Amino acid sequence: MLRFIIRKLFSKRWMILSLLIGNILLAAIAAANTMYTRTSLERTLRLSLNQYLESNNKYPLTYTARTIAIVEQNANILKTTKKLAGSGADFGIPVLENIAHYYTQTTGTDSSLERTGRSQQLKISTIGEMENHITLIEGSGMTEEPDEDGVIDAVVSESGMQTMKLLLGEILTYDRFFMPDERPVRIRIAGVFTNSSKDDPYWVKAPSKYKNEIFINSKAFENYLMKTEDGPTVSADWYTLYDYTMLTTDNVQHMIDTVDVYTAYFSSFYGQKGQDQFTDLLKNYQNTALKIRTTLTVLQIPVYVLLGLFIFMVSRQIVDREQEEIAVLKSRGAGKGQVFGIYLLQSIVLEAIAILLGLPLAVFLTYMLGSANAFLEFVRRKEITVSFSRETVIYLAAAAVFSVLTMVIPAMRYAKTTIVNAKQRKHRASTIPLVHKFFLDVVMLGAGIYGLYSFNNQKELLTERVLAGESLDPLLFLSSSLFMIGGGLFVLRLVPLLEKLVFRIFREKWSPALYTSYLHVIRTRKQQSFIMVFLVMTIALGFFNASAARTVNRNDERNVRYMSGTDFVIQERWNNNAASLTGGSGQSSDEEFTWFEPDFNKYADLEGIVRATKVYLSTSGVVSHDGGKIQKVRIMGIHTREFGEAVNFEEGLLEPHINSYLNVLSRKASAVLVSANMKDYGYKIGDPIYFKTSDAGSVSSMRGIIYGFVEYWPGYTSFVYEKDTDGAYKEKPNYLVIANLAELQERFGLQPYQVWIRTGGNSDSVYGLTEHNFDFTKFTDTEKTLTEHKNDAVLQGTNGIFTIGFITALILCMVGFLIYWINSVRGRELQFGIFRAMGMTMREIVTMLINEHIYISGFSILLGAAVGLLTAKLYMPLIQIAYSSSENAVPLQVVTETQDVLRITVIIGIMITVCLIALGVIVRKMKIAQALKLGED
Repeated sequence: MLRFIIRKLFSKRWMILSLLIGNILLAAIAAANTMYTRTSLERTLRLSLNQYLESNNKYPLTYTARTIAIVEQNANILKTTKKLAGSGADFGIPVLENIAHYYTQTTGTDSSLERTGRSQQLKISTIGEMENHITLIEGSGMTEEPDEDGVIDAVVSESGMQTMKLLLGEILTYDRFFMPDERPVRIRIAGVFTNSSKDDPYWVKAPSKYKNEIFINSKAFENYLMKTEDGPTVSADWYTLYDYTMLTTDNVQHMIDTVDVYTAYFSSFYGQKGQDQFTDLLKNYQNTALKIRTTLTVLQIPVYVLLGLFIFMVSRQIVDREQEEIAVLKSRGAGKGQVFGIYLLQSIVLEAIAILLGLPLAVFLTYMLGSANAFLEFVRRKEITVSFSRETVIYLAAAAVFSVLTMVIPAMRYAKTTIVNAKQRKHRASTIPLVHKFFLDVVMLGAGIYGLYSFNNQKELLTERVLAGESLDPLLFLSSSLFMIGGGLFVLRLVPLLEKLVFRIFREKWSPALYTSYLHVIRTRKQQSFIMVFLVMTIALGFFNASAARTVNRNDERNVRYMSGTDFVIQERWNNNAASLTGGSGQSSDEEFTWFEPDFNKYADLEGIVRATKVYLSTSGVVSHDGGKIQKVRIMGIHTREFGEAVNFEEGLLEPHINSYLNVLSRKASAVLVSANMKDYGYKIGDPIYFKTSDAGSVSSMRGIIYGFVEYWPGYTSFVYEKDTDGAYKEKPNYLVIANLAELQERFGLQPYQVWIRTGGNSDSVYGLTEHNFDFTKFTDTEKTLTEHKNDAVLQGTNGIFTIGFITALILCMVGFLIYWINSVRGRELQFGIFRAMGMTMREIVTMLINEHIYISGFSILLGAAVGLLTAKLYMPLIQIAYSSSENAVPLQVVTETQDVLRITVIIGIMITVCLIALGVIVRKMKIAQALKLGED
């Protein structure tokens, strides 16, 4: 049987090769989806942990336990230390550090040195393995055993030495604590220490925080302070650090569950309490992970549908050509099950080969997805890692089952075929396609339109869900796919009507070649419907992917540049005279609070910049009006000319141009521009407006005259999303007042301002400022922000998926196109032979083929382009919410790049040209005599 299958495959090697291409692509894309999703999730997890470490200066995976000083608690303390030291097995991640901090209550001491001024109330403490993480500044270290006089050597931190005013060699006696031999505990200050490394995660609390503690060796602490009835009552803090570099996505939920178990365990002991610092961090990651998984998976559904259509189309072509072979097998006694088994085994063999070849391609596609920087643009990223997982096997198995079913379904139809059935089917008139017969196109189109309508009415809810870390409803993405498929099918439903209309108008004017070709198109409508649907789908998907990817990327870049305002936004830390003022209010009768302005000229003199300007910006402004006050108003002070030269502002957002508004603002010192939503309070041009800012202290309001209203302004959005007490995000209006900086400073005094810098493309001089030890409280680089956005897992995966979907659509379009037309021409060999025998020239036959191309292929291509672009235009405003809902400050632009249209046009042109050349060669090689002889047989 297997030998028969192999011979059968080789007998139609070009068709089988095409089928194999579709199966390889399906297996590769299915596997690559899971590989890339896993890679991006791992990278997102690592990035979130690193960002937590950088932002909070705390180790991200830290579990903290505490116990208060209770009599007879020492045994539980030692038990807790042992449990936490081995907790890595329970959490499924290695313990990096288990820091056990034991300490006595604060108590009085007697010193061997008679002096005043030192601290009397001290603690005796120890931290496990502390000696491996300190550097002695002075003196010697701790000792495990007391000397012959019963004195234990201890160390103190540098800040503790100063705070407690201790001296090296000083011996402290604790009259309330006793050793096992009943002598009082005596401690010698033997050394001063600091942490051995500033980046050592061991020091959860910096040594400088231990200001009233004296540290002894941990074994000495346990042996001489915890194992005696007359010893002190001990308290303990534990800081268990888990190696976050070993945390995987598979272990996140287990970590969260284990935290609950440990917290409940510590709560069962009186006086003990356990808590973590990473549950919220990991839960936020899980929300992000769900968003990534959902978005990347749903975006690939149209590609899966397209591959399924391709495999089904090729399989049906193969079975159509083999129906007479099936009839012969049936006539020789083969049963329906045997015929079905042949095609099932053939499908399994093809799928096995496809998986073997698809896995290396999946690895390559994963690298493509991970290196996608924009649509059809790739960069090299070192951190991309590829790994197989159980999920990869599941997806491959699902793809294999789907592919096998798609390949054998056409064979099921012909499993009962006899020679008589084959002859009848061959000459049977075309019928209405099942999709149109059962109105599936109308159903899909209606579902897509309903989804569009429904989601348009839920924009605020969608935005709130995305801001809360959730993913968009997958039905939104499915609605766009259903609209695309249903729209293409519905338009094809109108084709018969168009055929009849064109035929009735031109049938008396056509030449015999055109008349014959058009008659063939009408009579073979059923056979053509599938290739037309396939072409519409591939072209529509190609245009949709191109437009969607460009729209996502371009609008993300537009929003980043708009919200940044310029290339660099810098704010230096300003000094003031607060330290010299007396009184709790910060001001005195002798001296006023004053800011000291840093040198601005260092920015203006930077090499290679276009303009640097001062921009005062406060978010705590208050506008007074007849009905009350508007709080949290943004107050911006600018130098109009410099501001206009420094900002990056997209043309078309304001009418007239932003420079016109700046010119109006410069006409009068008291002139102001306000946001357009101020009109809701009845403000009009020429009205006075009173505003102030908390930055100016108790200064009374400034009076301005409204000279214009602006809907858009660099760095300003007319609404913001704020979280309510119930945790939901709500859209709230954002108000803006723009005034002349000189007028603001005259009224409010000199206030810290930002420096906005526009460069000529070279940022070296700006970054050179960081080498001069300037203290910046804000340093924003727009290009760096754009790079960070491009590295976002969702955006990066979207670019990769759209790119791969686009390339896949073009490959399948070309292969499917060639398969159909080559098989179509070869199936009409007898007809062309008869035409040639009747005197029709080769030129007329080629004219027939070109005419059929124009009608079938050209019409399908135009429909596909229209459907793809229309889908992008309708659905992108909603899909865009998934990427930058909180930053959609500028109106969405659905982008269609000319270069993408040219790429598709060139591919289609090459495809049609190759097809026509191949068909021309086939027709020219036809031998009329053999064709006619074949007809007689």
